[in-house]
Amino acid sequence: MANLAKYQFDEPMRSTTSTQVSRKGMLLVLPVPFRSVDGRLLFEAQACNGLEQWADNFGFVTVASLLLPESLAAQQTTMVWRDTATLADPQRFEFVPLPWAYSIPLTLTHYRSTQALLSQLIERSRYLQFGLGGLVGDWAAVAAIAAHQQNRPYAIHTDWVEHKHVLQVAKDAGLPKRLKATVFSFLIEKYNAWIIRRAALGLWHGADCYSAYSPLCKKSFLIHDIHTKALDVIDPAALSEKVNAVVSKQPIRICYAGRMEPMKAPLDWIKAVEKAHRLGVNLKATWLGAGSLLDEMQRMIAEHDLGSVIELVGFESDRDRVLERIRDSHLMLFTHITSESPRCLIEALISGTPIVGYQSDYAEDLVNDRGGGEFVPVGQWERLGALLATLSHDRPHLARLIQQAGENGKRFNSEVVFRERSDLLKAHLV
Repeated sequence: MANLAKYQFDEPMRSTTSTQVSRKGMLLVLPVPFRSVDGRLLFEAQACNGLEQWADNFGFVTVASLLLPESLAAQQTTMVWRDTATLADPQRFEFVPLPWAYSIPLTLTHYRSTQALLSQLIERSRYLQFGLGGLVGDWAAVAAIAAHQQNRPYAIHTDWVEHKHVLQVAKDAGLPKRLKATVFSFLIEKYNAWIIRRAALGLWHGADCYSAYSPLCKKSFLIHDIHTKALDVIDPAALSEKVNAVVSKQPIRICYAGRMEPMKAPLDWIKAVEKAHRLGVNLKATWLGAGSLLDEMQRMIAEHDLGSVIELVGFESDRDRVLERIRDSHLMLFTHITSESPRCLIEALISGTPIVGYQSDYAEDLVNDRGGGEFVPVGQWERLGALLATLSHDRPHLARLIQQAGENGKRFNSEVVFRERSDLLKAHLV
């Protein structure tokens, strides 16, 4: 691996290999950051699985992404890192760190040199795919502009509706923050729309993204960006055992796996669990994850005397152990309030664990015609708690949801979805 200390982001940058290739493989510009530790280049572990899938389908992949400052890396307590040198057949990859520029002054400082580097990478890559990440410091958007200037077809993908997210998380803030969010939301929406309208292909993870962005792109497809493998799907014997166990009137085991952030509305999650508990449901609820609302969640649990009902187990870096927890649960309770496409709902389905929570196009599409979930309108935690009570009292119905979730989850594995996406890229980026 190259010594990353040599990169000076205030001058034109060079790629991590000296060999120049002509229209080879695929260029990915992503919002997921790199991290440099002792000369080793690290990347998010699940995203590494995706890189290996892309390389299996395209032979060679150039990955350009921001380099996370080490002062910020220490704060990323929920990020699981993997050394990129450990990827299968690492010679199939080229990694190009880009400057961290999540401020207007930094963006202006690095814009010309980074645009020049991205233009070079575009010139020698056969397929182009960019993952939009916002507004300021979004190098994927800059890459899309450079590709358009070269008259090169490119694909755009994303897994949330950023301009709606910005407004949603600020709706209960003070007036200055709400005004700032309104301005940023407007700019993000217009900026992204310009880029998407010029894309040759739109790959939208989840129905919420597809609904928001597909009208802007003539060739749009609803996709699922997942990293679970076929072996992760609950086997028929375990599913049957789970169905039989839930009918036996044992306590209901509830889980959630994700960050404790406002977009997940974890306080609503606690309120819904408390509502079900007060209605007489014998349950045990577990949240796997960490985040900025941890202290507030702990206070609410203590104040409402829910310590025997709710367990906050913290962040779990081992994905196998996370899936084991989900598989051991009778349902996944979620309270997402923004237009996003969280993978944990798919992980629940492959585990034979029904998804029960706030309605969204994404969640409804996952169970449409296949079953395995039930929903209430966003924000209505009291109805959600009452739904938990109904499912607890009607165990045959809950057992059917578990069976449906297990059957539904069989269709989700990374090998299939990445092959389908690769076929779309090869067909439409010509």
